[in-house]
Amino acid sequence: MMDRKLSVMVVDDEKPMLEWISILLEEHGYRVSCHCNGEEALKAAGMTMPDILVVDVKMPGMSGFEVLTEMQKLSPGLIGIMMTAFSSVDSAVKAMRRGASDYLVKPFEVDQLLIAIEKALGEKELKRENLELRRKIREKYSAEAIIGKSKPIVELLEKVRMVAEKDSTVLITGESGSGKELIARAIHGISPRSDQPFLGVNCGSFSRDLLASELFGHMKGSFTGAHRDKEGLLVAASGGTFFLDEVGELDRELQVKLLRALQERQVLPVGGTRHVPFDARIIAATNSDLAEKVRKDDFRADLYYRLNVIPLHVPSLRERKSDIPFLLEKFLRDYADEAAEEPRTISEEARAILCEYRWPGNVRELENVVERLCVMTGGSTIDVSDLPDFIRSAGPAAEQETLDEPLLTGPLSGRNPTLDEIEKAYTLYVLEHQAMGQKRLAAKILGINESTLYRRLEKYAADREEP
Repeated sequence: MMDRKLSVMVVDDEKPMLEWISILLEEHGYRVSCHCNGEEALKAAGMTMPDILVVDVKMPGMSGFEVLTEMQKLSPGLIGIMMTAFSSVDSAVKAMRRGASDYLVKPFEVDQLLIAIEKALGEKELKRENLELRRKIREKYSAEAIIGKSKPIVELLEKVRMVAEKDSTVLITGESGSGKELIARAIHGISPRSDQPFLGVNCGSFSRDLLASELFGHMKGSFTGAHRDKEGLLVAASGGTFFLDEVGELDRELQVKLLRALQERQVLPVGGTRHVPFDARIIAATNSDLAEKVRKDDFRADLYYRLNVIPLHVPSLRERKSDIPFLLEKFLRDYADEAAEEPRTISEEARAILCEYRWPGNVRELENVVERLCVMTGGSTIDVSDLPDFIRSAGPAAEQETLDEPLLTGPLSGRNPTLDEIEKAYTLYVLEHQAMGQKRLAAKILGINESTLYRRLEKYAADREEP
């Protein structure tokens, strides 16, 4: 409930009105100070700023609007409630534009003033909560929130800070689970657009028609189920950043439409006849080798070059093993905070094994394993016996075996495989060895949608059938 010790300043040139409001508010637990003119009120506010200002619009000398404006310069969070004996739409609109939270016409009922104060306090608290939530989101997705002191991560963060200030399109590459979206959010979070929306879509999560509707919007009646006009995400992200995750999953028709939208900075909603402009910075991400897809004619070269203005590569976790201890501590603290319990510790032997494991699922797999350990470990210390079998068995001798089987057998051995080949090998490895054939679990471990996994498996099957 609200704090009844909040202070209210009442400014009115009519003394009976001051006395009435003062008695009323003091009875309801407020601290009240009264003033007959704006100059006197400003002088008093310079000594002690109130939480709420109740001020008459028309007074000799300074008007109520001027008093509110000057006091909000000193205290931007000040709640202002205007009073007037001359009701008009224009003056009410003017009051709102000047920053007043409400507008009362004299004579008003006791409850009207109390309700106006309660409403204004509620709005102030909501604004405070929103600011706090924004602050926490910025902290979570800031460049400083990316854990690591290894050379690859330090170099990547230097690039992130360099590109954040500009509006150039960025293409982020890296394996599944390496943190591509976190990098995209970090770029947005320290950019001049940080106060505006960060919206995104996973291009592998929707059918072609549904994805077109999500990206570009649609008009009412343009297809079955289109019961109203819908704004596309590209337009909704105007002023902020739009994130195209798994952009390599776009089909050819949508690649053409997206290219046109990026070139013209406007979209044509599905079923529409008028283009709608948008102003969003574009960040795309992929775990595929888009250059290879271009060579195979699976991805348009012109769209690739449009997206690949500033390339950023997120290193795999095995390329930054020195960061694993820091990540372990972070995930242990995060889980403890969510579960409202003391953080667990990890024995030195268990920590050494975790640091030597190859983490084919990267940071996402590490985070999932830490959560699993926290849930399944009874004591306060996580030991070697608590680790999953597939991690305990992947010692130094087994590591090469894991690397060669199943990831680099057959045609992949003895040469440098492409990212597409690595993605295929890892996908099948997770499905067969970690998820034991369970597609839903495999998709979760891989950090992709089930529909994306099914499409991959269909493609792999089609590749095998080709002569």
